[in-house]
Amino acid sequence: MSVTMSEPDTRSAADPEVDPEGHEPPPSTEASPQYESMRELAERVAETLPEGYRVEILGGSLIVSPTPTRKHNAAIRKIMLQLEQQLPEELVSHQVTSIGHVDAEDSAIPDLVVYPAEAEDDDEWLTPPDIVEFALEVVSKNNSTTDTDAKPRVYAGWNIPIYLILDPRDGTIVLYADPREGEYRSVHRMKFGDVVKLPEPLNDIRLETEGIARYQ
Repeated sequence: MSVTMSEPDTRSAADPEVDPEGHEPPPSTEASPQYESMRELAERVAETLPEGYRVEILGGSLIVSPTPTRKHNAAIRKIMLQLEQQLPEELVSHQVTSIGHVDAEDSAIPDLVVYPAEAEDDDEWLTPPDIVEFALEVVSKNNSTTDTDAKPRVYAGWNIPIYLILDPRDGTIVLYADPREGEYRSVHRMKFGDVVKLPEPLNDIRLETEGIARYQ
């Protein structure tokens, strides 16, 4: 088990130094009797971090991500507004929603998800992946490979039908679809300014990416 801090705060849990902002590093994930599960450890780590940090469990590792920038959030909002205008009334979009199986360790917090409106009445903190129709990640300015490498595997394994990555570092877009046997069989690469035409089950939706800002 390991802890990964997403850039620019990437460091080992064993590193005794604080990060450049003065925050203490998260506790080590070495096996310890005080933690019965990775989720229990994730909760403990989240309690020690500044407000706005995310803690995810991907492939047996804790991924700790710092608060996103306003430019990052603006890209999410642009996509969310377009989705809300085009989604059928039985579907809704939500930001920063925890998804994962109750009986497994892995959990993720996509920037944006689409799932049935009726699920809004559920008080559970964890959304089951099998009701998620779409997940969006906007790559952070100094992101590691979490969004681009780890999450395609995790989301495909969960059979999330559509996974869209916007990368303001270089203005690229990757649209993943058709998950089968733990991987996406359809991978379509585009660039900012292109119109993203979503496949099934959201095949009537078109997302404009013109005007999404790149990082400086």
